[in-house]
Amino acid sequence: MFERVTNTTTLQLLQKGLDVSSKRQSVISNNIANVNTPGYKRQFVTFEEEMAKVIDGVSDLRGLRSDVRHFPINDISHKACEPVTVTDKGRIMRNDKNNVDIDMEMGDLAKNTMSYQIFANRISGMFAQLNDVIVRGGKA
Repeated sequence: MFERVTNTTTLQLLQKGLDVSSKRQSVISNNIANVNTPGYKRQFVTFEEEMAKVIDGVSDLRGLRSDVRHFPINDISHKACEPVTVTDKGRIMRNDKNNVDIDMEMGDLAKNTMSYQIFANRISGMFAQLNDVIVRGGKA
């Protein structure tokens, strides 16, 4: 019964958001730590674009199922979306070939911190409501 209540799409998406924020925090921290490392290329995490495709029902792949036992090619769920770490090789800002911009990284860090707090607060609120139902038993 508890799994039926907690295993909702909303909770799964919020958990995925926390996972992505955690990975992004690690990547941003690594970029900041290597701001003065010659030749270091900044990294960033992509996720939102792929998740938007899943939510909108848009998939780059199309497939024809000739048998029901075949795996559907374009049936992608939010569970299949994972964050991807990408190395930014396009921009070079300094003579030592390092492309980390500390101001941009600090801005990304602040944005990511706020996202993490939003996801955590929403999950906390969901469990607080569930706890209220359990404790009070639906009584006003």
